[in-house]
Amino acid sequence: MRHLSVQSVILLTALGGALMAQAPPFVMVNSASYAAASSPDALATIFGSSLAATTATAVLDAAGNLPTDLAGTRVEIAGVAAPLIYISPAQINLVVPAAIDPGTVDVVIRSTATGTSRSTSTFLRNAAPGVFTNDASGAGPGAILNAVTFAPAPFLVQTPENGADTRTRLAVYGTGFRNAKIVTATATDPTGNRYNLAVEFAGKAPGFFGLDQVNVVLIPELDGAGSVTLALGADANPANPVTFQVNLLPPAALALSALAISPAVVNAGDIAQLTVGINGVARAGGFPVALRSSSTAAQVTQQLTIPQGSSTAQTSVNTIPGASTVNPTITAQAGGVLLSTTLEIDPVTTVQLAGVSVVPTSVLGGRSVVGTVTLSGNAPAAGVNILLSADSDRVGVPALVNVPFGKSSVAFPISTLVVTQPLPVTLMATLSRVNVTATLTVLPLLQLSLDQSSVVAGTAVTGMVTLAEPAPVTGATITMQSSDGVARVPGTVTVASGQLTQSFPITTTSPVTSARVVTITATYLGQRQTIQLTVSPQTAATLSALSIVPNPVTGGTTAVGTITLTGQAVGPTLVTLFSNSAIAFVPASVTVPQGQPSTTFNITTIKGLIGNATITASMPGISKSVTLSVQ
Repeated sequence: MRHLSVQSVILLTALGGALMAQAPPFVMVNSASYAAASSPDALATIFGSSLAATTATAVLDAAGNLPTDLAGTRVEIAGVAAPLIYISPAQINLVVPAAIDPGTVDVVIRSTATGTSRSTSTFLRNAAPGVFTNDASGAGPGAILNAVTFAPAPFLVQTPENGADTRTRLAVYGTGFRNAKIVTATATDPTGNRYNLAVEFAGKAPGFFGLDQVNVVLIPELDGAGSVTLALGADANPANPVTFQVNLLPPAALALSALAISPAVVNAGDIAQLTVGINGVARAGGFPVALRSSSTAAQVTQQLTIPQGSSTAQTSVNTIPGASTVNPTITAQAGGVLLSTTLEIDPVTTVQLAGVSVVPTSVLGGRSVVGTVTLSGNAPAAGVNILLSADSDRVGVPALVNVPFGKSSVAFPISTLVVTQPLPVTLMATLSRVNVTATLTVLPLLQLSLDQSSVVAGTAVTGMVTLAEPAPVTGATITMQSSDGVARVPGTVTVASGQLTQSFPITTTSPVTSARVVTITATYLGQRQTIQLTVSPQTAATLSALSIVPNPVTGGTTAVGTITLTGQAVGPTLVTLFSNSAIAFVPASVTVPQGQPSTTFNITTIKGLIGNATITASMPGISKSVTLSVQ
């Protein structure tokens, strides 16, 4: 038998530090962020009371696997036993089984000793990201290390141990990232500047159950930024924001690191933009960089200074007319670092790539459209070859097209494949080093949307079906289904002839005891679209306000009191009433009808009696009072 050793220490420290107020019977959350959603093959934590009869830490079996039965406690998620890491009466740490499909699932805690069980439901996303924090609170400094040296914060934007590319890579530790197709990272400095960070790796952290690692690259702009807020996302699902500290590079470590020119190909007489960058931010007085051009055809200033607090500076490269193509080299030098880039300057008579277009700009998947490439002038005798590409395998374009002699454009076919979701595809045409792009959106036969993705039970929702092409003469009949009776849809929805859209009602029913994620399915000509609707329990409205009109009131007449709740009454809601003086009488109680946010009651006064009476309305835990003046 093998013990969890280092893994136990790390995970139990990270997962065991925070407790939260509980609603019976128990709740399962992301172990890093404590958010309600989890994901398959991720770390999750159950909080509650009387979850297990004892406290125990898992021991790996001979094959290196976690147990699914730990000291008489077993957890099943969607009927699959979960590997257990730690159990106690108040907390269970586990790995969500990898084979479970996303959606609303049942979570059952069983005592194998007594045969008793408890259950609740939770929602699993394909990717539900969370980042561990140093104090296990889900906020503040994140569990982040230098990905090369494994040193903790504070970090520098440069790590010499990296080798050729000395930019610092950070390893951010969390869970719920490994299933995501796209992981993003955004850094925000203390002044509010936001930067997108490159994500070089996102997946399993080696040697740890359910633990994920995301490697991000620091940028020079963060040099000396101080406390930086990092926001990671997985398939558009946000993780909990965390912070990390970035210190200032030593002045001697500042060096030239980047040189770029745009555009890289110009006509003689045009202007290009040169950008010079360093690996941090310039100190007082700026960072001077010497510039030089290898040809008088490209003229550049001899020195450019990167201003204090910046990591880049720009200058113009002016070109002069010529009879032939030239390729001058622009060189930047600072200290012992020398960088260079090349600019192509073509005669004005040289034909350039002007653009690429596609008509129509959206198409039903499986159909074809036509694209066109356009030159700045007519093609010479040999014609002009233009390379084509698309950034999705759902769209096909020829690898090369030729604009014939004397023509300024040529059309080319574009084929598409069936898609299940709208797919924007970038088409690129290339001539020499010039790239131009156009966007083609490939549409599914059917799209499904809701005006609200999350509602309280009893709230009406409006759905919308959208076709990629106008409905035929007979109309388009779409079959509708709901995975849960808590949200009811019509059996069919018909899009009228020639139309693209049709709305339909969704009725949600109450009561529900916990949030339910309902899958709405639309089917048309064999193609299906689904969308999820979260239906949450109604929250009991409580007392918000008490008002009396008129106030003051003449003795012997009647005033009217109004009870207002914080929302619509979930059911008949009793409010008790009290008057502290015999000059004003109120009923003992009043009931706010179900579905109503308020109600009224009469206040009877005695003629000839004057003074003040305090009228009080009460509900459990709250009361409101108004002083009524009787004249």
